[in-house]
Amino acid sequence: MIDKKYRLFGIINIVDIGMIAALILFAFLAVRFSAPQSAAARPGDVSLRYIVEVQRRKPDFADKVNAGDAVEDSLRGYAIGTIKSVRSEPYLEDVPDYTSNIIRRMPVDGLETVYVEIEAMGQVTDYTTLIGSFEVLVGKEIYIKAKHFAAGGYVVGLDRGDAP
Repeated sequence: MIDKKYRLFGIINIVDIGMIAALILFAFLAVRFSAPQSAAARPGDVSLRYIVEVQRRKPDFADKVNAGDAVEDSLRGYAIGTIKSVRSEPYLEDVPDYTSNIIRRMPVDGLETVYVEIEAMGQVTDYTTLIGSFEVLVGKEIYIKAKHFAAGGYVVGLDRGDAP
């Protein structure tokens, strides 16, 4: 079966077989862990709502965000929910007022802060909140995309539904 040159049936070397097996294993793991994850509901999932704050956008940005659009994490391609609502407010910056010796929050002309509320089904534990394998936490930076926009922002609100 194995000859003096360590070939199986006189055709292929044992080392070559090991390398081929390692390549097949590597290809399998690459496909498994790089494929986009779905936010499909699983047993034990609860309804979650979270708000993403997107700052320093032009006023027409909020018009591109449509309720009902599916949202993905633009870095990993995970489906992370559906847009439920959107609202915008003037973008505010701290500006020193030298006459009064204080700092005031003043709106910046031509810029808005947009709040996107997203709903999804997810797992809630004592330690984390997951939508599929995507972790959602208040204060976490998040990059979202939908049909007509892509943006980066921060999670500023999280309603974990009936979860403890």
